[in-house]
Amino acid sequence: MLSEKRSYVIDRVLHWSSSALILFMLLMMGSQIHNTDYRIKGAIEHKQDAIEIHFIMGAFVLLLLLLRFFWSKFYLPQSRKPEFNSCMHKLVVYIVHSLMYCVLFSLIVTGIFMVTNYEHPLHILNLLTFSQGQTEIGIFNLANKFHLYLESAIYFLIAMHFTGAMYSRR
Repeated sequence: MLSEKRSYVIDRVLHWSSSALILFMLLMMGSQIHNTDYRIKGAIEHKQDAIEIHFIMGAFVLLLLLLRFFWSKFYLPQSRKPEFNSCMHKLVVYIVHSLMYCVLFSLIVTGIFMVTNYEHPLHILNLLTFSQGQTEIGIFNLANKFHLYLESAIYFLIAMHFTGAMYSRR
């Protein structure tokens, strides 16, 4: 069995790895789509590359989130779990964390809807292929709309999470 300290270190590594990857995805995708010269590879190939990288990183985020959720639920000792100042503090933390997980999983779901209904075929590491047959542009547009809304929501929740963490450590 792992020591309490080692278990906590693994929890922190999962937390900060997923945090860094999420922030990198949020910041990198906009930059890669909007600040790259399409004339180098062509618009379709450029979008393919950007979506492929985003998809792979999203799969890693999903893996890290699932690992962290199960790790903290089953392996993190109670003494290493957060302590709360009041019932209200505990409720706010629970709500923010629950919303963060829900929004992140919803981002993954809307991303999958977008990938499966994209206007061009997409290949992920030449292992997975999406949008081969008939696609629904209406589903793509709706998923894209929700994906962008959820992106704004995750920025807000990250800010709340960071503010709350700083406030509780004062």
